[in-house]
Amino acid sequence: MLMDFHGIEVVLGLPAFRVIHQVLGPQPLALPLERRDHHLVCPQGGPCCSRVKASRPRCLRDVPILEHPVMRWLPLRRFACPDCRHRPWETREPLGERTQWTPRLSHQGRAACWRGCPGNELARRSGLSARTVFRWTFERSRGGRPRQLGRAIGLEAYARRKGHRDTTLIVDGDSGHPMATFKGRRAEEVIAWFNSRPQAERDRVAGVVLEMSKTFFAAVKAVFGDHGHVIDRCHVVQQAVRALDEVGRSVHKQRDPEEAKALKKLRKRWLKSSDQLNVDAWMARDEWQRRFPALRETLAWGQDVRQWCDRQDEKPAREALLQRMERATQRAQEPLQRSAGTLTRWFEPIVCSIRHRDTNGRTEGCNNKIKLIQRMAYGLRNEHKRRKRILAWCGAP
Repeated sequence: MLMDFHGIEVVLGLPAFRVIHQVLGPQPLALPLERRDHHLVCPQGGPCCSRVKASRPRCLRDVPILEHPVMRWLPLRRFACPDCRHRPWETREPLGERTQWTPRLSHQGRAACWRGCPGNELARRSGLSARTVFRWTFERSRGGRPRQLGRAIGLEAYARRKGHRDTTLIVDGDSGHPMATFKGRRAEEVIAWFNSRPQAERDRVAGVVLEMSKTFFAAVKAVFGDHGHVIDRCHVVQQAVRALDEVGRSVHKQRDPEEAKALKKLRKRWLKSSDQLNVDAWMARDEWQRRFPALRETLAWGQDVRQWCDRQDEKPAREALLQRMERATQRAQEPLQRSAGTLTRWFEPIVCSIRHRDTNGRTEGCNNKIKLIQRMAYGLRNEHKRRKRILAWCGAP
């Protein structure tokens, strides 16, 4: 199926060229072009050159038209100046210097790969090799250079292999784009990476959001001081959930298998508020709390911790958290006492989350994407390629 020349010229977006012919082969659509100007100004200061001395073909791949790969063919001409002996060539600026495809083809191919289009299918559609599509998508992702530090950043450790946690990921907390990933998670390695950034970038950081990690805490304290560490509110609720799970397991051991199975089904509803449950679930939960006082006390404490995370003012939140920790310390349940001790050790970073309102959700999302990348690749042993894939995939808009 052939198109009119005017329609093809509009699709190509090259006003300085015109299509003189089109050849539709088995796969590619060849489009011979020519310039609308038949002369060239001599760069040596001479008159306009109109005599063509030689020419050579120039081929570029473009975005497909009607599911057909497109190849532009343009003869680059060499003119002979009538006044001097200079023989200038036409410039290749409109087509790009030393490239085999147009910039919009590479940009569209990279965006399609990010949206989930398979590389082999994209290569077939564009008439390219799968290796070329791979280079567009991964190897040209900022060249591995880290982005500038922003207002909030997130720190996370992920495993290159199952059972290992020896790689650090640094994510921009506002945009969610990974800034860098490097091997190692010790405090001195994290400090060395932050010290490699300019001082002006480090001064812009208002908070570093991370989990309850002593290693990362020591690194952040050495670089940003005491005000830079922020514990995500999700990890605070996680302490309440762990305490509730331990108390629930102790109750399971005291009951027969049928009752233990019925109690296990209510696990997802423990920390929900009463208005989020239907009548049957609310009555079942109330019945188990009536029968087991330890479960009732732990559940009530977990509900209070969950409601504390929704506070907006820092000073009342500080006093309320102290009351909850004191109440958990006075209880007889050992899981509550351990959770209260953990919250006491991380008290100041937890309260900072009320002021900064930054979360570690974007960092955890990048961690899940990294796991998906490694599963799809059946493991990535090359550290350079893994870093390229992470920066390209997780940094996609």
